[in-house]
Amino acid sequence: MAACLPLARRNWVGRWEAKTNLNPIGGLLRRLLGLLDAARTNYLWSPRSTTGIVQLLEAWADQRPDDPYLVFETSSFSIGRFEQLAEAHAQAYARLGVVEGDVVALALENRPAFLFHFYGLLKLGAVAALLNPRLRDAPLAHALSTANAKLVVCEAPLAAPLEIASQQLEAPPRLFVDGQELASPVDPVCLKGACWRVTSPEPRPKRRPLPLSATAAYVYTSGTTGLPKAGVVKHHRLFRAGRIFGAFAGAGRGQGLYLSLPLYHGNATIIAVPLTLAHRTRLILARRFSARRFFADCAEHEATLAMYIGELCRYLLATPPGPTDRSHGVRCVFGNGLRPALWRPFRERFGVEQILEFYAATEGNAETINMLGVEGSCGPLLVGKMALARYDESREELARDRRGLCHHARAGEPGLLLGAISDRNDFAGYTDREATSRKVLRDVFKRGDAWFDTGDLLRRDHLRHLYFIDRLGDTFRWKGENVATGEVEQALAARHEVALCAVYGVQVGEREGRCGMATVQLAPQASFDGAAFFTHLAARLPEYAQPRFIRLVVKLELTDSFKLKKRTLREAGFDPQTIADPLFLRDPIAARYVPLDEARHADVLAGRWKL
Repeated sequence: MAACLPLARRNWVGRWEAKTNLNPIGGLLRRLLGLLDAARTNYLWSPRSTTGIVQLLEAWADQRPDDPYLVFETSSFSIGRFEQLAEAHAQAYARLGVVEGDVVALALENRPAFLFHFYGLLKLGAVAALLNPRLRDAPLAHALSTANAKLVVCEAPLAAPLEIASQQLEAPPRLFVDGQELASPVDPVCLKGACWRVTSPEPRPKRRPLPLSATAAYVYTSGTTGLPKAGVVKHHRLFRAGRIFGAFAGAGRGQGLYLSLPLYHGNATIIAVPLTLAHRTRLILARRFSARRFFADCAEHEATLAMYIGELCRYLLATPPGPTDRSHGVRCVFGNGLRPALWRPFRERFGVEQILEFYAATEGNAETINMLGVEGSCGPLLVGKMALARYDESREELARDRRGLCHHARAGEPGLLLGAISDRNDFAGYTDREATSRKVLRDVFKRGDAWFDTGDLLRRDHLRHLYFIDRLGDTFRWKGENVATGEVEQALAARHEVALCAVYGVQVGEREGRCGMATVQLAPQASFDGAAFFTHLAARLPEYAQPRFIRLVVKLELTDSFKLKKRTLREAGFDPQTIADPLFLRDPIAARYVPLDEARHADVLAGRWKL
């Protein structure tokens, strides 16, 4: 019932929404109603409800088809035209035999066609597997195999790598190339006779309504196994995220959201785009992030909202002062990963009124938003949905008492963040059932309970505001991407000179995230060739996953259970003054790893060396 309320309220809200945007008292009332709606959506939504983000899209298109919606470079689409093109793609997929529950993989860059494909698939009840178009070789083949896709639609440059990767599968999917600049009623490039054809749609057919508990997408996330895992995203995630984030950001008619994050990322597809559809807000889509153009684009297209990752804000602060620093009109930015030290400089320089830092995981159920603007916090510890458990960092596991049960972390004490698993707070996990089961902790605070293990260490203050500390396990975040150390270790191990290696993330000054570093134990009689290692890794890994630092050791230490001891390596970092072992630094200009001396170390810390 609760999930149906936004549509029921839409008629009377729409009549006075525009007036309250400019009226301070009306705006406050609108915000309060939005917060109530967000709380209701978060706690009272029904898994059986059939009102989802697709229904909100279609209702908007039916009621106000001429409302401006999508802007991309020099092209623009009304919501009516956007829905019509999504419907055209849905009917094209249906003609190809795609039915409810089928998986279609999308390997597309940021452009309107991505959204037409995605929402066309959602209309059919199909599942969209969102591939990173930069994946190649084994990671790409693994991503395809975990999706078990019936079809793959890709950009022309990715056709050949996809064809090669597909040959490694028992049942290769059919490949289609969407070579159009914008999806329209024309034939795009063909791949071995397989053409993607979009024609003017027939009237929208009546389809079986899907419950919010149905699967909408697979969004890939790196984990401790070392290869991309397909995180299962259900329809309720899109609906709830759109409603809740929009309420806290004050989204609505007359507002505009600037989005420069990749659409295959969960932040963009699960949160940003659904927000615009749930609150009837314009979407300004950028092909890619540009620090120089960011606020100029916002000013040109009258954006009032923008989404970030922590690194993005640092890049913006690193740009020279410009005329659009305070003439852009953006009043609220939201995202995750913004360092506490950057909050005040960012707000003061760019005049942004509201920063909504949040915590969430693509596949997880532990989500919170800093709606009160507490500097450095990612939101409150929500009662009944999350918990902080005491964590033994020396043993790298939860601290349990004699009964085998855990205790809640005290204020100021680091703890492992857990998400309570229930009907309204389910953990969908991954397509890999074994990987899913490894993320579920049972008998934590009492016998019979079940919790999602986020793998993240946080602390809370006395008012229950949460503050991010670090990622645990074999995953770290760099340049907005999750890097799986196992994937990097596998690539390194393919070199005949490598006997053993350990990959981990290290802190680099005040930069967001952790930078990749590898400690390598060479085989007997082997030597290190910096150019050969650079070429080898560049051919096998995305740029963001290639280690920036390499340390050579005589012997890597192992635990009693034959696991690599990474903690001491991670803490040692990459300082040549304190590390006697040979250190090397990735040089993208020379295309080799060069010795890391004190001068280069100083350049790295000062930001003069591009990582």
